[in-house]
Amino acid sequence: MTSISEIAKKAGVAKSTVSRVINHHPHVSDETRQKVLALIEKLDYMPNQIARDLSKGKTQKIGIVIPHTRHPYFTQLINGLLDAAKATDYELVMMPSDYNQALELSYLNQLKTEAIDALIFTSRAISLDTIETYAKYGRIVVCEKLQETNSLSSAYLDRYTSFFKAFSDMKVRNLENLVLLFSRINESSATYQTALLAYHDVYGQQSTPHRVFGNIHDFNDGLNLSRNLVNDTRIDGILATSDEVAVGLIKGYEESGKECPYIIGQEHLLVGQLLKLPTIDHKSYSLGKLAFKQALSESISQEVLISEFLTQDN
Repeated sequence: MTSISEIAKKAGVAKSTVSRVINHHPHVSDETRQKVLALIEKLDYMPNQIARDLSKGKTQKIGIVIPHTRHPYFTQLINGLLDAAKATDYELVMMPSDYNQALELSYLNQLKTEAIDALIFTSRAISLDTIETYAKYGRIVVCEKLQETNSLSSAYLDRYTSFFKAFSDMKVRNLENLVLLFSRINESSATYQTALLAYHDVYGQQSTPHRVFGNIHDFNDGLNLSRNLVNDTRIDGILATSDEVAVGLIKGYEESGKECPYIIGQEHLLVGQLLKLPTIDHKSYSLGKLAFKQALSESISQEVLISEFLTQDN
């Protein structure tokens, strides 16, 4: 394998000059640059990536902690990250977690050992306190609103208004026995907590949803769940986790021959637009682009996007 020393010897220059050519340093004459580049091509020299990273002090890699891609919120968010990265020299390193805290901690340690330059948590199971202890090793962005922190950036969604409008829409229609569907049902899920807050603000603090289900992500989850719901004639409204889930529910009700309750989807997907479903647009694609921008920023900040409730007339 050709080494940088061999290139330097054949070109009659110092190793540092070859290194400057490889790293596009401006302070090299055009004649020398062309001679070195010609030798690199002739000898099929491949720079050692690890050595280049060490010389730059950067890896040009950003880690993306993602629990799964079963829900369109995450796939659209990834698309936003990918499109933002295309305009830069940075690579994205996908780090699947499935909400496993040990895995999330291992990704934080990759930041500590300088295997990546920055880390974006699209969602998390590990505590914010733990995450914050790693902020001294590189930029960390979380996709949630932060109450108190001086070391983490956040790109997050304000979901409250859209949930409030969605539940208000249901209440105006005199729908009282609601089924609420979520990806996660726990305190660390901002979506779950915000939706319940909006529900109680619309229906009253003493009210409770008719039924609540978690771990609902895609069309098949909606279809399978419908078989559990079709015989409950009290159900008159459903907040689905996505438009795909809503379509699965509609399909199940159609197959059963039962009338389908009023359904609101989420994520503003093409399938929902075709069926003219009311939905909530969480703007996850734009959130991905925003989170990437913050990962490259020298300053720490919180930036927010506003979710939007869209009726069939929007």
